[in-house]
Formats: sequence, C-alpha cells, structure tokens
Amino acid sequence: MLTLVSCNEKKDGIVFESKKVINDNFYGLGVEVGVYEDTGKLQRGAEEKIYNSLDRLNPKLVRCMTNFDWLVKNFSDNKTPDNLEDDTWEYDFTNKYMLNAYQILDYCETKNITVAFGIWNVIGNPNEEEDIYHMIKNVTADPRWAVMCGDLMEYLIVKKGYTCIKYFVNTNEPDYSGAKGSSKNAYNTYAIWEQGVKNVRAQFDKIGLTNLDIIGGDATTKPGIEEYLTGVATNLKNEVKNYGVHLYISNYDIDNALLKERVADTYSMIKKLDGNDSKKVIIWESGLLDGKNVQTDCNAYIANFSYGIRMADYTLQCMMSNVSGIVYWDLDDAMHFMYNEGGMTAKEWGMFSTLNEASAIKQEYRPWYHSSSLLTNLFDRGCKVISANTEIENVRMIGSIDSDGQNGGYVVVNRGKTDLTKDFRMDASINNEKLYIYIFSENQIKLDANGFVTYNYCIDGKISDYTNITVPANSVVVVSTRRL
Repeated sequence: MLTLVSCNEKKDGIVFESKKVINDNFYGLGVEVGVYEDTGKLQRGAEEKIYNSLDRLNPKLVRCMTNFDWLVKNFSDNKTPDNLEDDTWEYDFTNKYMLNAYQILDYCETKNITVAFGIWNVIGNPNEEEDIYHMIKNVTADPRWAVMCGDLMEYLIVKKGYTCIKYFVNTNEPDYSGAKGSSKNAYNTYAIWEQGVKNVRAQFDKIGLTNLDIIGGDATTKPGIEEYLTGVATNLKNEVKNYGVHLYISNYDIDNALLKERVADTYSMIKKLDGNDSKKVIIWESGLLDGKNVQTDCNAYIANFSYGIRMADYTLQCMMSNVSGIVYWDLDDAMHFMYNEGGMTAKEWGMFSTLNEASAIKQEYRPWYHSSSLLTNLFDRGCKVISANTEIENVRMIGSIDSDGQNGGYVVVNRGKTDLTKDFRMDASINNEKLYIYIFSENQIKLDANGFVTYNYCIDGKISDYTNITVPANSVVVVSTRRL
C-alpha cells in the first residue's frame, strides 16, 4: 500500500504547501473534562483509567465546568430582599466537587493544558417559590453573579495558583432558554448576558485578573450563534478577545462538507463587524446530532466507527475554515447526568465510561477516542496548519508543521465510496528519517497492548519526498514524522 518515491515532480501528486497557511498559530484540540457530579458512582480503578486516557489523548485544550449550587453556603439576604448589596454568603472550597476540580486542574497545570473554566448556570431554584437567591430573573446581569465569579476565579488562579486557566465561561449555552419554572435560563436574553459579561469583566479587572479572558459567546443554536457572535463583535470588543461557540452538526452537513462553508461564512461576518483579525474562533463543545435522544441527552451512534470518521471530518472542515481550537464533547459518560422523574441517568456522549453500572462494552474505548487521539497528537499547540495544492471531491486534507519546525504530518479523510491512491508530500524542510502511517477504519485500525491506537506501518523516508499511499474508502489516514 505504501511506496516511497524520491522524485518531487508529479503531475497528479498532492503537495501540502508551507506557503498556503490556513492558521499560523493553532491553539490545539482538546476535550471536555467536567467536574464529576458523583464520583461515588465510578468503578474501581476509574481514576487511573481517566488519567491514562488523557495521557494518550494528549489534549491541548480542556473545558471544565462546575456549579455555584455546590459551592455557596450560608446565604442571607439580611431581611432586605430588595437590597442585593447587603446579601452575604460563604463558599465551601473543600467539598467533593472542588476536590474533584482540583484534581483535574492539577493534571492540566502539570501537562501545560489550556483550560476554560466556568459555571454551568446561575445559582438558585428555577421554581420561584423555592428560590432563596432570586437570581433567575436577572440571570448573569445580577451584580452578585459577578462577585461570585470573581471570588471563585481569584481563589483558583491567585490562591491555588492555576496558571493553566486562561478562559472563563460565563454560563453554558446562554442562548438555550427552556421553560419558565424549570429552567435557570428561561429569562435570559442576549442583552442580559452582555451586561453580565461587562459586570464580570469589570470585577475581574478590579481584582487583578486582567488576563483572564471571557468566552465570547458559548452559544449553541444556529440563531443563537449568529446573535451572540454578532453582539460580541459589535458591543464587547474590549471585554472579550475571542469567539467561542458550541457546534453540534448533522451527518448530512458533515457528509456534504456544508460545515466548512458555514463556519467560514460566520467567521468572515464577525471579522468584518469587529475589524480585528487577531481574534480567533474556538469551538468549546463539538459533536454530532444524529443519534441524539432528547429525553436522555445520549447519543446512540458514539459507539460506531462512522462517528469517529465523521468527527475527524468535522475537525478538518473547521480547521480548513481557520478555527483555532476544537474541544470534543466529551471524555467520559460518568461526568454528567440527566435529571428527571425517574432519577439521574448518565449522558452518554463520552469516549468511554467509568460508571459502575456501565456494561463492559461501554467501558471500552469507543472508536472516536482513537481517531481523536491521532488528531490531538498531530496538531500540536502553536503548529502551522497548511493546505494542499488541490482539492478532491469527498476528500478533506490538511497538513501540520510543529512550531519548532522539526516535525509535521498530514491528515486525509476519504468520505468517498472508493479507495484513493495518490502520491503525497509536504514541501516543508523537515529533516525526518521515518514516516508513521495510521489508518483509521473499521477493518484496518491497529491497537497496541494497552488498547490504544498505534501506527499500521512505519517506513524510512522524508516527508518532503512523495509517498504513494492508499486511503481506503470512508477512512482517515494520518502520516506523521513522529510517533503519535
């Protein structure tokens, strides 16, 4: 399947050209590692598996979320409910949720992983009769919200010393409202959220957290993304330095490469409004909609190889549109739960499960963990993302050159029904001696003794010379100068 060809002049050869730069400083790929809601439900040995899995995945970005409902205690309105300024409360920074958060943040700090840390939603009960905080109607525009956010982030960054935290999430998916009486976000609007960002920004600056950026949006629906990104580009130019979204896409949009066009158009629109080309887009949650059960918030397709192939295709389409970072939703089924009349059930979106009650098949690594591992390891932080000299129908492909110029590689996603055999090379002056070739498909994936993806072939040769490679139909092939 693989042949090294020394000649660098071929009429139909595919060249990844170092001068065709899509992104000259890629932030990296990563995964959501939320604060575990109930570590008592984890199987024995879960901790070791979680962190071994993260080691292999080698994420450059992590999104981690918590709740003020878990942290705030001894609240009092001091018998003046209409006066918010005299309200008092304390924090429990030693409970099981915070201890879990510290463990995740300790790992990220040690591994130099960039973290977006934030709060799922405002504090309180959406049922007005049972709510003691009365923050639901004003949502994040409530002045107490900014104080709580400032206190928490000051504790984590200043007192605990977590320099890995670079972004703050000012509530999850603010455009998703829900029903009044059952949703904490039912009263939210873009204008309320915008005021909340301004309040939080002012509070961060007041306590010296001037370098802590606020996620510029975090919206999830198509209308929400357009509204929030437009608002950020127009009204929050000084408060935020990035554009952040959640993007869940249908198989149809992925298969027909519509995501690439959609992202490119949106990015172009907000850059024109903002007038600042330095602000980058980061997708803080990414996944596929097909297979989602709305009642359980689980995805039935995550166990299929097709999910892994499509998520790789998703990644490339976004990167080809100059997205600077992508975070996959999510690592482990055991992190998050759905609450309803029947109790709590795990949200199955992960790359595996560490739940006690999970079946043996759900505890195994799902195929998309392996395809994601190849991409998170190839596209290093600060790498240069380059494009090929040609396009092929039903094929997506991009190259990468590490920031030090010593290593690189490329990815080819073949969504066609037939194999693709071509001569590939990269015109970068990388002085490598070997090429590692990984094939992600149901029939050809290769795993090592630990159950992690490994290379199918290793050959002697330079990435600057043509290599004849067959990319099987509906597969992902990764070629790298270093072992991933």
